[in-house]
Amino acid sequence: MITPSALREKLNSNNWVENPFETLGLLAGIVNNDPEIGRELTIRALDKRELLADQYRPILDEITANTGLHPYIDHDLSNLSTRTALIHAAHEAEGEMAGYVVHSAQARILSYLVAGESVVLSAPTSFGKSLLIDLTIASKDFKNVVLIVPTLALVEETRRRMARFSNRYSIITATGQTQSEKNIFVLTQERYLSMRAEISSVDFFAIDEFYKLSISDDGARSTQLNEALLHLIKVSPQFFMLGPSIHAIPEMASERLNCRFVFEKFQTVVTELIPLSKEPSKHESLAKLLAQTEGQTLIYCQSPASTRKLLADYLKIRDIPLTSDRELLEAADWTSRNYHDQWLVSVALKHGIGIHHGRLPRALARFMVRAFERRLIDVLLCTSTLIEGVNTSAKNVVVFDNKLGGNTKKHLLDFFTFNNIRGRSGRMFEHFIGNVYYFDEPPQEELPFVDIPAVNPTDATPSSLLLQMRESDIPLSLIGKFESLRNNGFIEFEQLRSISGIEPELAIDTARYLYQLPLRSLLAFSWSNRPQYDDIKTTSEVIWEHMGGSNSARRAAVFSASMMTFWLWELYKSRNVKKFRRTMIASQIQDGKEPDDAVENVLAFLRSWASFNYPKYLTLLNEIVNVVLSKRGVSPANYLPFATQIEHLFQPTTFSTLEEYGLPVEIAQSLVDKRVFSDQDSFDDIVSTLRRSDLVEFGENQFEKGMIDDFQLGISGKPKEI
Repeated sequence: MITPSALREKLNSNNWVENPFETLGLLAGIVNNDPEIGRELTIRALDKRELLADQYRPILDEITANTGLHPYIDHDLSNLSTRTALIHAAHEAEGEMAGYVVHSAQARILSYLVAGESVVLSAPTSFGKSLLIDLTIASKDFKNVVLIVPTLALVEETRRRMARFSNRYSIITATGQTQSEKNIFVLTQERYLSMRAEISSVDFFAIDEFYKLSISDDGARSTQLNEALLHLIKVSPQFFMLGPSIHAIPEMASERLNCRFVFEKFQTVVTELIPLSKEPSKHESLAKLLAQTEGQTLIYCQSPASTRKLLADYLKIRDIPLTSDRELLEAADWTSRNYHDQWLVSVALKHGIGIHHGRLPRALARFMVRAFERRLIDVLLCTSTLIEGVNTSAKNVVVFDNKLGGNTKKHLLDFFTFNNIRGRSGRMFEHFIGNVYYFDEPPQEELPFVDIPAVNPTDATPSSLLLQMRESDIPLSLIGKFESLRNNGFIEFEQLRSISGIEPELAIDTARYLYQLPLRSLLAFSWSNRPQYDDIKTTSEVIWEHMGGSNSARRAAVFSASMMTFWLWELYKSRNVKKFRRTMIASQIQDGKEPDDAVENVLAFLRSWASFNYPKYLTLLNEIVNVVLSKRGVSPANYLPFATQIEHLFQPTTFSTLEEYGLPVEIAQSLVDKRVFSDQDSFDDIVSTLRRSDLVEFGENQFEKGMIDDFQLGISGKPKEI
């Protein structure tokens, strides 16, 4: 009897396909004795399926059916046994999902969901977890569905996928869109919390990447995800939470959530782990690998700066010719004109290489992924924003850095994150076998355990979550903490509970500081609508020093309260993103910054601070300030109009949502200038107009035409395939 390792070695070669009967017989024997190992070996055999003579393919299909890998079976069932054909037919979907075939593990999970059970599923990246959401919606008659995803890029990707249900549901991704009798809400946790009052009821919700419920270094987002979960379980009878590599959740959490936890190892692709030498250097080893490797390659780097250094060194080591692809050259020219010609993102595109990280404008980041999926580029340098935030994959993945973001030992990749990265290698129907190359030893398996503070509070549970819980659900050890927050003496309990986005201790500290100010100083906070420089300075200092804004500001390249004030004022004065961007990039370069740092600092400020965190903090400060002003007998402040304007970067409010849908702000403004639509129209009216219009003629070149075409495809109601 052949051993699995010997058969694995045989299947990896092409020799066995010349006389495959014996090999397939040995494979069938292992599948019967050990289905899990048999499944892995079957996938290796499927990788050579096209090399098999026609008469042997039905044999491999029969073996494949026995492993539960029904999606891989040939659609021509006439050559299968009656039993296998019937089993295969039983795994086919119907309705809006007709044509999809699920594997045996998917079928089992789907049966729980269709029966109305709530499920927490941990399964490999290649399992097909997202498909189960779609199949559940297709199988049931929900009124309102809420899908919580971790990034705006995934909001857009999921929205496009949900388009298959547009005959039954309105797909809502932001406030201001018209709801109908039935709706699917695709939102980040922050958007859900801001919109929950607008959602009348929820029949089913799903949380993608549920491991993010564990409080991490980015505690604010994890806390808000827990807040969203707390609210959703109160209003929805059924849920589905999905993520990879989680071995357990707390028993108490499982009981309180009344759900079934399922841990699945079912693999649909095979991953090969291959070490790389650091000699003579990592950069030279990588250059050598890329010269020898077939297929597309994702390269994981710890930060935007790391992608730039890697690219610069790679271009020095290898003489990479300029691409001949017209669309990439036009994309490079477009980024040069709109940002800077020495920005390495532009340089990379000229050489047919892509870069993807969190500081890119959203439409440009989407183009990078789309160009990779269309095989315009074969090498894509990326950070965790792609690994965690976009469903894409490649034949090859290189883990170039062994850190996540920072440079300290604290930020070394853990087993869970490494697994998430390696899960991007291979893809059903494209790459049966994916290769993961690494320079540093992979972290050892730690049996990852995900806590869910919202339903299993401990001493580490953030105070903001305690305030959202019923008092009866709070452990006795935390009642004292809860009472001290409730009786803080500065902010009434219900007002404190409504302040979402910062911890209550910070809100109380801010109120305490404001109470202690002399009345003359407090009056400086009583501005409304149109601030002066000193008004922005006054509020910025409180956001920085008392509300915890300094940490998120630094991540957005804002390094002091005075810098925050100056940049906000410059943006406010210009009220023109393009002009502000050009001026601030030039100013930083004049002060000695490299073009890459200058461009990405400005982009980080616009994307992460001005349009996201700053308006959030200013809105919260507005609430706290008015609590104090009211008690001191001073007229209320109103920062909300300014917060809204800056959140949209002084552009029409619809532009930011259009950019999320894949239409760059520059093109949207051009369409307004050419009177294709009015920037005063509602978002629904704009989408209706743009769906009907022939817009390609408004693109200046193939790159812009491609962006417009992709945008129109996204609003057409045609689903993105999984």
